[in-house]
Order: sequence, then C-alpha cells, then structure tokens
Amino acid sequence: MPNKRLGQNFLINNSISKKIINFAKLDTNSNVLEVGSGRQALTKLIKNYYPRSFIVVEYDKILHSLNEKLFFNTNYKSINSDALKFKEKQYFKHNLTIISNLPYNISSALLIKWIKYQGEYKNINKMILMFQKEMGDRIVANKDTKKYGRLSIVSKAFFKIKKIMNVNKKNFYPIPKVDSVVLEFYPLKKNKIHMKEMHQLEKITNFFFNTRRKKNKKKIENMFTKKQIEDYNLAKFFDYRPENISEDEYYMMSKII
Repeated sequence: MPNKRLGQNFLINNSISKKIINFAKLDTNSNVLEVGSGRQALTKLIKNYYPRSFIVVEYDKILHSLNEKLFFNTNYKSINSDALKFKEKQYFKHNLTIISNLPYNISSALLIKWIKYQGEYKNINKMILMFQKEMGDRIVANKDTKKYGRLSIVSKAFFKIKKIMNVNKKNFYPIPKVDSVVLEFYPLKKNKIHMKEMHQLEKITNFFFNTRRKKNKKKIENMFTKKQIEDYNLAKFFDYRPENISEDEYYMMSKII
C-alpha cells in the first residue's frame, strides 16, 4: 500500500510512463538515476533500454526489495536511502540523466539539491521530473506573474526548463488532490551565476519573496549599502514588487551583495 507519510502516489497509466521515458532519449551509454520507484512504472521501462548504469534510490524498504529482485543478475542497483542524503557524485562521474516521479513532500528540496550539484560539478545531462502542477507552474513561471518566485529564479540560473505535459490526477493511485506536470531540464552551456553566488541568490530571493506583495524599497535598503544602490542603480527597483524584477537582475544582485 502507498505510504502517505512518504508522499507516495503511484503512476498507474503505462502510456504516460512510456511518454516520459521517450522524452529522456535513453540509450546504452546513458547513466540514469531514478528517485522513488513506486510500482516500477518507470523503472522497468528504463531497465529495458539497457543503460550503462542505473541506480534507483528508494526509501521504502518493501519497494527497495522489489527493485533488488528486478535488478537480479544485472549491474543495476537499488539503494535504500533518503534521496536528500544520497551522494550522486559517489556513483556518477559524468553525463547523468535524472528521471523521477518526485515524492511530493521533498520535491522542491530535491530540485534545489540537484541545482547545487549541477552548479558544482556540471555533471547532469538532463532531468525529466514530475511535480505537483502548482509547483511545476512556479518553476517555469516568468516575471510579472503571480507564480514567479524563488524556484523560477534559482532553477533558471543553471537550466533551460520546458514543460513536457500535464498529467491528470486520475492517473495515480491513490488519487492525489491535484494534477501533476512533467518538466524537462537541460543544463545551460554557461551558468548564469557561479556557485559561490548561490547562497547570496537564495538569501536575496527568500528575503524579497517572503513579503511578495510589498514594494522593494525597504528590502533593497536593508540588503545593500547606499554606495551599491547608487553604483548599480538599484533605486529603479524601489517601486517594483519582487515579481517585477527579472532573473538576470536578481543574478546581478547576487554578484554584488
């Protein structure tokens, strides 16, 4: 039975599973990480592509044991671990493809983890990830919209992101309260910020979007010196709200703070 505490909602529509895997464009040279195998809807399909390496990280011990049976007599691995503590670099040296119907309760934390991993190691080839639709919409949102925020800005510093398809909630068991969306992440050839600026970017976006309906004057005056405000013409943002500042302008702020 699905474990509510672990945010488990199993994908039960095989045609959707096949579409997700088709977008990954796997072959025998692929190195694949899947987080949360569930009933192996994606796992079995990935295995059938005979990737060079394939690791599933599954927290549920029962599901982990099923994966071990599936991988018997192969070099593929199922690791019974918390995905947030899993060390990708220990298992994958390059060209990593991440595919996951993400556990809802840790999806944003996993995304931030992989963004930082890419920023540090530039090791990810692509990610095909399923989110709750509301969160997915926030990730791909653009400035001047209500859904634009921290996740949009931080994600786009390292990835080009494309919405692949919406997935109706009826395609899961148990049926969740909301629909889902599948997003495709391709690493940028050149990151918009250096990893040393990631902490500043998180700090700025958290501070600004904590009170997203308030204008930016006091926020900017609290975070930057008078000289920085003058030198970088930050006063032009005083009458804006956080959602009216572009990603590139936030990246600029993260470099000067």
